[in-house]
Amino acid sequence: MGPGAAGRRLHRLLAALPALAALGVGCELLVDGELDAVLCSEEGAIGPPACPERALCRDGACVEMLGERALGAPCAAHSDCGALDFCLDPARFGGEGPSVCARACCNSSDCDPVRDAVCWVPDQGGGGLCRVGRDVGRPEVGTGRTGDACAAPGDCRSGMCVDSACVDTCCSDTNCAAPAVCRLTTGLVSTGTAWACRLRGTGSRGYFEECDDHADCSSGLCATLEGIGKRCTIPCCASDMCPASPGDVMQIVGCAEVDLGEGSTVRACTKLLDEHSFSAVGVPCTTDDACRGGICVRDPGESQGFCSDVCCGEASCGDIARFGCRPHGTDSSWALRCEPK
Repeated sequence: MGPGAAGRRLHRLLAALPALAALGVGCELLVDGELDAVLCSEEGAIGPPACPERALCRDGACVEMLGERALGAPCAAHSDCGALDFCLDPARFGGEGPSVCARACCNSSDCDPVRDAVCWVPDQGGGGLCRVGRDVGRPEVGTGRTGDACAAPGDCRSGMCVDSACVDTCCSDTNCAAPAVCRLTTGLVSTGTAWACRLRGTGSRGYFEECDDHADCSSGLCATLEGIGKRCTIPCCASDMCPASPGDVMQIVGCAEVDLGEGSTVRACTKLLDEHSFSAVGVPCTTDDACRGGICVRDPGESQGFCSDVCCGEASCGDIARFGCRPHGTDSSWALRCEPK
């Protein structure tokens, strides 16, 4: 390479340094190849600080998110959408319109801010889905997080302002800013029941303590568990989020849907599993009892299947190159589940 070429290469590198500095921690510029290639370590992150604007961290490198593959874009198959997304048919929830690219979420911060997407929970429950705000009745989306003061829905990242404070969905207390916690609500962030960040109620009973009704529990959920009666429990994304049942006889607990009546469900730690239920998503299985999620999926005519689980996002499904968090239609529920890609 001649001095002129070397000079031009150095000039391009120096010109790229300000952009590199703006990206912050998590990115680095490759100098042995294309100078604009950016490495990243936060899989699934969108935009700064992990990647440049409108770029997605996928397999350790920032890749451009094409407009036609963005959240809310029309689609005919999962392959038409981004690496972390899937093709969602609104008819699953009694909605209308074409199928669109969507994503599993815990709160609106999990969604693509470029398209003003929010975390939307269908009336039937079953998990959060990133949908473009204007498609689900939230045309104005701002930047306020849960608990921030607001004067209108457009002040909030979720597009929801209640009693002068922003509200949003959640999957656990970690999604909420203290002193708020993830509590069961009705008619707040969804027409039906859903988990949302709220201040603690009057209930004081904790995980697996006996209860008579929802008001007894700090989480707001008193569920009937097979074989042991009514117990307070907590929200979950996947079964490995559920602690073992406390007491003298500890039992493995899995994450499952809880039917709260009128066709509405939420996910909570309610499934009592066998002591041998420990196989992760994707591990071959023949019975549900072998799996940590208590779900062994078998194709018709096949004797062996693979372990699955409910989920709130790709991270709940192990190898994201093989499995994704997607709606699974059954006779009673569409709930998000780890499905092969």
